[in-house]
Amino acid sequence: MATTATTYSVPDLVRDLRAIVAKTTDNREIIRQVMPLARRISDDPSLRRDAFYECDEGQGMGINILHVEPDNTLLVEAIAWMPGRGVKPHDHQTWGVVVGLDGHETNVNWRRLDDRSRPGYAELEVQHEVVVEQGDVVAFLPDDIHSVRNDGGTTTLSLHIYGKSLASIDRSEFDPEAKVQRPCPKRVRRQV
Repeated sequence: MATTATTYSVPDLVRDLRAIVAKTTDNREIIRQVMPLARRISDDPSLRRDAFYECDEGQGMGINILHVEPDNTLLVEAIAWMPGRGVKPHDHQTWGVVVGLDGHETNVNWRRLDDRSRPGYAELEVQHEVVVEQGDVVAFLPDDIHSVRNDGGTTTLSLHIYGKSLASIDRSEFDPEAKVQRPCPKRVRRQV
């Protein structure tokens, strides 16, 4: 008798995330275990629904919260990036895993060169870039700095998984040319 494979879904992912963080607090180990789950969920066609491609023109992206724990941990959100738009370098202050769902988005990883002794000052250089497509996974530690841009002509979509709700923590945004570090803007998010 043939069996039908079921799609790995957001509730399945949340169940597995809870089990992982219950066993370890080591960020690198959490990322190691979450990356294959992110790759697996990228096959779920329900993550590519039309509403997830809707963007806020002012911020150049659309953010749909698919799950957040009541204590603001374990955030899962779908982010759409408008063509020609993106975000400046920023940190997350939590671990993060991103998987491409549709299109091509460029993630730029930055290296911080200064000693962090001057408030509001940061000297950065590009470390490397990676183009993320459907099923490609990138991961971040709390102090990693990255930026995102959509160089294509259509809206892209990716799934973001974090150890904490980004709206609940103070993060930094960076201007590499001006060598400035400032609070990261709070983004408009929709609860799905």
